[in-house]
Amino acid sequence: MQTILYYILNCVVNDTHLATSRLKGLSSEDWKALFEILRGQGVSAVVFDKIKVLPKEVALPKEVLLKWYSQASYVERQLTKMFDVAAEFAAKMHENGISVVVLKGVAFGTYYPNPMSRECGDLDCFMLGKGREGDAIAVKIGGHVEDGGYKHSHMHYKGLTIENHYYLTNFNNTSIGIYTERCLQRLVSHRCRRIGDTYLLNPSADFNAFFLIKHAQMHFIGEGINIRHLLDWSFFLRKEQDNVDWEQLIPEMERCGVLRFARMLTEICVVKFELVVKVHALRLSADDRKGHTLAERVFNDIMNGYPDMRKENVLQKGFRILRRFYRMWKFRSIASEHYLTMVWNTVAFSSYLKRKVRLKD
Repeated sequence: MQTILYYILNCVVNDTHLATSRLKGLSSEDWKALFEILRGQGVSAVVFDKIKVLPKEVALPKEVLLKWYSQASYVERQLTKMFDVAAEFAAKMHENGISVVVLKGVAFGTYYPNPMSRECGDLDCFMLGKGREGDAIAVKIGGHVEDGGYKHSHMHYKGLTIENHYYLTNFNNTSIGIYTERCLQRLVSHRCRRIGDTYLLNPSADFNAFFLIKHAQMHFIGEGINIRHLLDWSFFLRKEQDNVDWEQLIPEMERCGVLRFARMLTEICVVKFELVVKVHALRLSADDRKGHTLAERVFNDIMNGYPDMRKENVLQKGFRILRRFYRMWKFRSIASEHYLTMVWNTVAFSSYLKRKVRLKD
């Protein structure tokens, strides 16, 4: 099953057709298992773009095909609706002198062959230092705003949840965190470009390279990530690796403690998906045995998935926090902060404490 899963993801990443001969031997149970794995990993819709063009001789069970089609169609409808509302929101912000720079899902989705197949739940944005003004304007145009801590607010506009980022990271007043936040804020303000004919702005390739890795690293250390994050990095590199100023960016990524993690994800994408990466500084050296072993551990962890935090009770939440401390220790060599610093930040900057943190000028 793993072999065929990697083969399908290889074809998705490299935009090649699925070979009928590789799929003919799959049983109904195999197809059901594949669908459930891909759905759980948040990539069923992007893979369906390959599945739906398979010839009839590939006997995909009707039940699985209908379920897969339904899931992919739902994802595309939801994303199309979300994008339309987001574009309207950005236009109204533009009328009031506010720029809406998209982050995470919507930004990363622009690198996919079909952006409407890259699953995401809400819109993350950065208003280039005018986040508080943006909150006020959101209320003025009919939305409402909730406090989300020092990092962002939660806007609600026509059914769309918008994370309005005052800051790009949870920098938590550490020296590395502050330097990383300043570095990302410098990058996000340059060479943004409009997405289509909307006023939604996509950051530069330099920013997206750094931010994609930083965001994935934060989630991986805390609770885990899924295959979708690997596809984000793969599609980004396929489209943009020749357009990033790596000579300037690599030293900054190293200083901010994210380069080692970037090399882990790159190695996984190269080995598992046969991604072509021309940037030598993003690869692990051939004699880095510990690095290659760790990359395999990271990949296995990704394949195991992570717990759903949306419906947890108090006991489950307590277990998740303990699990986070364990993950911090287990993967401390690819974290950006020291283990004890991460533990302290988890407690001191807990959402329950609602600490107000500001980036000093």
